[in-house]
Amino acid sequence: MSGNHDTTIDAVKQKLPSAAQAFPTWPAAMPTGPFALYSDVALYQTGGFEDPRLVLYTGVSRLPTLTMGWCLFGASRNVQPGKDKDSLPSGAREALGNTAAVRALQLLAVDHPETDEAAVEALAVPGVTGSLVSLASAVHQDHEGRAVPFGCEVGTYIYAHHQGPVNLGTVTADVVLIGSPIWIARTETKEDQDQ
Repeated sequence: MSGNHDTTIDAVKQKLPSAAQAFPTWPAAMPTGPFALYSDVALYQTGGFEDPRLVLYTGVSRLPTLTMGWCLFGASRNVQPGKDKDSLPSGAREALGNTAAVRALQLLAVDHPETDEAAVEALAVPGVTGSLVSLASAVHQDHEGRAVPFGCEVGTYIYAHHQGPVNLGTVTADVVLIGSPIWIARTETKEDQDQ
C-alpha cells in the first residue's frame, strides 16, 4: 500500500474504537448500532451477486473474551483480498430467498449516509440478520479448505449483530457483526501466507 493510503487509514482509525475497546464488558452488554470500529480479521472475499456493488467479506476475529464473526457487505475501494470465484454456493443462494434480507443487502450495497437509517430498519425485520448470517456462513464454509484467509485490518460500520453461538464455517462465533467496510488493508502479503 502507498504511504498516503496508510496515512489516511491511520487518521480514520484515530476516530474509531478497536473491537476490543468496543466490547470491554462482553457478554454483559453490546454496543448500540450503528457504530464504527476496526479490528484485525482473518478475511475472505466473495462476489457473484446480481448487484455488482455487493461484495461479501466474511471473517473471524479472536479477542481475549470472545470470538467475533464478520459479515460485511458493500464495495471497498481500498485494498481487497483476492477471490477464487464469482459464483455463490447453493447454501448462499438459499439464504437469499428471504426478500427482506435481499432488501437489506440492497441498502448495504449503497454507500451513502442517507441509507443508514433505512439499512438499520431493514435489518430490524425479524429473521433478516439470521438470513444474512446463514449467507455468510455458507460462503465462508465454501472458502474453507480451498483458500487461506487473508490477514487484514478492517474498518467498518456495524448496522446490526446476531447473537451466537454461530457456526461460521469451522469456527464458532460468540457474535456476528453485520455491516459494510470503511477500509480493508492487508496486514500480511501473499508471500507471508506461502511460508
